[in-house]
Amino acid sequence: VRTERYKYIHYPHGDGTPDRHRAELYDLQNDPGERYNRIDDPAYAAVLQELKAELRRLQEETEALPDRMPLDEGVKTELPEASIR
Repeated sequence: VRTERYKYIHYPHGDGTPDRHRAELYDLQNDPGERYNRIDDPAYAAVLQELKAELRRLQEETEALPDRMPLDEGVKTELPEASIR
């Protein structure tokens, strides 16, 4: 989810299990290069809750809830390309 100032990235798994990857939150105004993940920064807690709520709203609106999202079967059997590891 992206606003003019913030970007929130969440990695759903589609199988209903708890998240395996850490989410990301960037303050694009103060960190346009997205170098500092603010996901655990208490100063951004309210922003994080707003963006999570917006993501849930969008998922419900599009019926793309995490437990209904398709799994990428390749992830289970292959490592990502070396250039993106």
